[in-house]
Parts: sequence; C-alpha cells; structure tokens
Amino acid sequence: MKASIVAASALVASVAAFEHKNHAGFHLRRGAYEPAQDEICTVYTTVYVEAMPSIVPNTTAVYAAATPSVEASSSTSCTEEASSIYTPIVISTETPAPSQPAYPTAPVVPEVSKPAVPEVSKPAVPEYPTKEVPQPSKPATPEYPTKPVDTPKPKPSSSKPADKPKPTGGYSSGGRIVTNGNKWAMTYTPYAPSGDCKTESDIKSDIKQIADLGFTTIRSYSTDCGVFEYVVPACQEHGLKIIYGIFLEAGGSGGKGPFSQYANDQLDDIKSNAPKDGVAMVIVGNECMFNNNCAPSELASYIDHVRETLQGAGFPRDIAITTTEPVGTWEEKGAALCDHIDIFTVQIHPYFTASVTPEMAGDFAAQQLEQAAKVCPEAAAKGKFISEIGWPSAGNANGKAVAGPAEQKEAMKKIMDKVGAESCLFSFKDDPWKHPGDLNVEQHFGCADALAY
Repeated sequence: MKASIVAASALVASVAAFEHKNHAGFHLRRGAYEPAQDEICTVYTTVYVEAMPSIVPNTTAVYAAATPSVEASSSTSCTEEASSIYTPIVISTETPAPSQPAYPTAPVVPEVSKPAVPEVSKPAVPEYPTKEVPQPSKPATPEYPTKPVDTPKPKPSSSKPADKPKPTGGYSSGGRIVTNGNKWAMTYTPYAPSGDCKTESDIKSDIKQIADLGFTTIRSYSTDCGVFEYVVPACQEHGLKIIYGIFLEAGGSGGKGPFSQYANDQLDDIKSNAPKDGVAMVIVGNECMFNNNCAPSELASYIDHVRETLQGAGFPRDIAITTTEPVGTWEEKGAALCDHIDIFTVQIHPYFTASVTPEMAGDFAAQQLEQAAKVCPEAAAKGKFISEIGWPSAGNANGKAVAGPAEQKEAMKKIMDKVGAESCLFSFKDDPWKHPGDLNVEQHFGCADALAY
C-alpha cells in the first residue's frame, strides 16, 4: 500500500504477526522430529505495509539443540518431503489492505490460567539420569509437524502450596542484569558451520570476542554442545553472565515438552552445574506457544516448577524465571502466563515487517517492546527485555526491509541506540548449517562484524 495507513493498530498487528511466520522454525532444535500424522497444510497470507506502522507486533523464532541437525526446509506443497512450518503467500505491496484483520485483536485467554494444585501428598523428587554430552554429528532435516500437538495435562512434580516463591522488587537493579552503556547481551550457540559442536578452542575464542566487543552477557538456548564444559568456564574467565535456556519441543511430558525427561535433564544440568553468581536469568521455552508445542497452562505450570526446583536447590530468589514469545503470540495467548513469569521478555525482528527500513529498525523495536509489555504490566514493571533482535547481512529484500552488509550495519546501530541496553542481539556469527528459508536470510544474522565500528 502506498497510501497512508488508515487501518487501526489491530490490522497492522495482523500484518506483522503473519510476516513473522516467514521466519518460523528459525531456531528449531537440531534433531529430528517424529513424523507428524495427518498433517494439515496451512497457507498464510503476508500483507506488506510500506508506511511506518504505529503498532506492529512482529518477532521471530529461536532454536537450541541437543543433537546436531538442520532445521526444516520451506515448501509450498503438503508432501512428505515438505517440512516447513509455514508457507506464506507473498502479496504485492500494491494490493489494498483487507477490510477485516485476519489476526485476532484481543488476547485469547485460555480457560485455565493457572495450574491446578494436586490434592495428593508431595511425591518423592524424581531422580533424573545424568545427561550425556551429545556426540557431534551432521544434522538431519527434522520432520516438523504443521498442526498443534496434543499434549497431556502437565503434572507438577510436587504438591507445594499455590503461592510460588517469587521475589517482590525489581530485577534490573539486583546485579543480574549488567550493561555497558548501550550494550548488554549477545545470543550464542556453540555450533560449527557444519552443525557439529564447536571445539573448546573455538568456543574460548568466540567468548573472548564477545567480551572484547563490550557485551556483559550471553544468551544460551539449551545446555548441549559443551555449554557447561566450555562455554561457562570461558564466560567466567571474561566476567560474562549467562541467560540460561531450557528448550521445549512438542509432545508434552511424554515427548520433549514441559515436564518431559528431555526438559528436566536441561533443568538438572542448570541446577547441578550453573555458577549461581553468574546467572542473569532463566528462559523456559523459546517461542513454544508460537510453534504450537506448548499449551499456555502447561507452560505456566512448568515455569513454576523450574522456579521451585532452582530455589529449592539454593539458587537466589533474585534470579528471574520467565519465557519468551513473539509480540503477536503474547497478545493472543500470553495473558495466562502473566502470574507465572518474573520479568517480561519478547522476540522482535524488524526485518520481517516489510514496511520497516534499516533506518527505522530501532524505533520499531522500541515501539514493539512497549506494546508487547502491556500484556503483562506487573512483570514488565520488574523488567522488560528483547530476548532476540537482529538484521540479516544477505538474502532477499522483504519490501523496504533490505538485507545486506550496509543495511545490517545501519539497522544494528539504530537498534543499539534505541534498545541496546535491553536487548539480546541475534546473533554472534552466521549459521551456515541452517536452511536458508523463504527469503534466503536464515543463515546470515551474524552481527559481530557489523558491530565492530
């Protein structure tokens, strides 16, 4: 649309929400999924807006991995070979806006917002087997389901009172969040270009470079590929704090979702190995609801379980436990989580809104952060952060959002100027092992070189 935006903010929100689906599966776990049965082919329509939206939800998906593998390829057909989560139809920017938004304008509040407290007596704490360090291997293309996975109702591992142990004051001033001017955090995954785990020497070199750039914190998505063996010691050497992640996939407690052995192994890794003074926060799940891997109620219950487990193991109460989703998912489903998160984190990627130029990236990010934070104002009052934000250095143009080295440099500077102190920049280096995606940008979000100015 070349005319000025007349539609209400809800219409613009729908545009950004569906544009984000172009980026779905961006951080899929490196490991094959079980083939989905009776998959449903879903076609999403992308509407590009060429004027600066006043309120536009938009973000991206994230990965963390247990065993190396390549994320799903995109496809426009529903064959067994197709493994893309979404196959958007790109509509010319000359097409008029629809009269009614396709995206819901009000959050869909689940019927149950808090997990029920079991009436049975407290069961014995489950014994988790020691997690084996994954052996490097070439990633395989995952079979990713295109319909929501039905997951069993979560069963908390204890019958503690409903009042969970949550601290009362802010988190930003507790020493966990440490900034250096407009620099805070960088996302980091210890995967080589091939998808194998990086060597100890490569990891040490990477962490040193992040510290030399002036960042104080890294974000890890999971605990695999030598996180505790190599990444944590290197961070300690350079005084970096760590945002730990527990990656959740589909299947509920019987698969790789909340309360599964897969999730609990990661929790046990953190509980047993994380230096308490170096923890910035813990993010439980990464776009789990957006990818239809978690129901809001089971994710909320597992967030509480993680908090109780860590505090029961002696972790300080000022370590924030939370989760992260795109803006549109927070607005649609996030209200059920507000009483279960300590602070508010959100995924924002300006490039996936076609009306946003590199020069507009910082203003767009600041606007989106404030918009999303309105979903959970009490948690946001204690701290609100962007858990992922970046701009690609190569790939196709997405309307006015042009990918390229100069454009990335400009976009990252604007982002740093506006929201740098609240943002985890995505990502440290390019990821050649990923599938390029519909816009051929997925491998090119490494921004370390663009920040060396």
